[in-house]
Amino acid sequence: MKFNRLRLIGELLGLDCQDRPITGFAMDSREVENGYLFFALRGEKFDGHDFLHEVGKKGGAAAVVDGTYQGETGGLILLRVEDVVAAMQKLAREAQKRRKQRIIAVTGSVGKTTTKEFIAILLSQKFTVYKTPGNSNSQRGLPLAILRASGEEEVFIVEMAMSEFKQIEKLVQIAPPEIAVITKIGYSHVDTIPSGLEGIATAKAEILMDPSTQWGVIEQEAASYAPIQQAGSCAKVTYGMACVRAERADMVLEPGVLEAGWVLNYQGDQSPVFRLPFSETHFLQNFAGAATVAKLMGLSWEEILKGVGDLKPIKLRFEKIDRNGVLIINDSYNASPESTKAAFENLPSPSFGCKTIVVFGEMLTLGRYSEEGHKKVGELALSKADHLLCYGKRCMPMIEMFASHGKPAEFFRDLNTLKKTLFDLSKPGDVVLIKGSNSHKLWQLLE
Repeated sequence: MKFNRLRLIGELLGLDCQDRPITGFAMDSREVENGYLFFALRGEKFDGHDFLHEVGKKGGAAAVVDGTYQGETGGLILLRVEDVVAAMQKLAREAQKRRKQRIIAVTGSVGKTTTKEFIAILLSQKFTVYKTPGNSNSQRGLPLAILRASGEEEVFIVEMAMSEFKQIEKLVQIAPPEIAVITKIGYSHVDTIPSGLEGIATAKAEILMDPSTQWGVIEQEAASYAPIQQAGSCAKVTYGMACVRAERADMVLEPGVLEAGWVLNYQGDQSPVFRLPFSETHFLQNFAGAATVAKLMGLSWEEILKGVGDLKPIKLRFEKIDRNGVLIINDSYNASPESTKAAFENLPSPSFGCKTIVVFGEMLTLGRYSEEGHKKVGELALSKADHLLCYGKRCMPMIEMFASHGKPAEFFRDLNTLKKTLFDLSKPGDVVLIKGSNSHKLWQLLE
């Protein structure tokens, strides 16, 4: 169900307002079109209330605003509420409640988006599927994605992110999943979760707590955390790759006979041999998780393997680009010690006599683990990088480590200078890895 009348929206928010057709929803004034309802959200850098005039000029119909707002209306009908974010979440929860969809939710420290995309591709072999677009996985992004959806698809696949305790719990209340997926646990957002990996596992385990959740699909190493083992009343199955751990997961991706392709083995039920369009271990793990969900959703091996041909890596996630003979691995969507380790482990070798250049942007969400995390990445980089280019002051332990080993490393505060250095340094046959926290926008080096 879509809320396309303002009067119904007002009633759900406990407000009495005049009626008007609503054609869409936005929290960014640049996305507003004629007839839209605009959520005037406040952030660190912007206040949506400052853009009401622009929203009105673009044909917006109404805006949800803070109850204390006393400024100009911009010609919009204003719905005054105590908390704009909470109002948006309430509308999304009510919209989803009226829909008849099977919900699959995905969380974890790394691999969430790729796993979500792989699940969508596999399930589309049997169902009509809607997935949250891009990384619409936050307290704001997920509700907006729900409000924008038609709600007519059979399956809704949603990504859920967190930076604090209880955030996933709120998202689960909006979109309670039938199947909840937890990917790999790692040092991400430990700046706001004080108890390290156990704390991260506790926060992620909130996805398992809704009584309507029937299955928890859990990456095999994540399943070793007590908070995840103990959370919820749903049945839990694990997934992974052969030889990753001594314990065998319920769904295992393993090499076929004579390593000619791959097979999936789900609790003794083995698929035919097949090939995958990638070989990177983190993508293989993501695929194993997606295949587990597909199996629980009733897909046959034939249906699952039919979808394999449509699988592909996601933009900015280990994206391979050939630029004038230089192989660039654009893995700039985000960075953590775990995802960086995976990138190094799967990095192609340069041509004979050529070099590997690593461009690394500091990791921002490690809190008190920041120095330790950057040192670990530095140790990994020593064995992989012939030349290190760092962006951000938290990378200094890496620079110092390279200097102590007599290997070239440079520090940058400006992306333009970094870009010039990178392309002056790189030659045909070289391999370049670009990796860093999302907010650094290192992909701009390729623009």
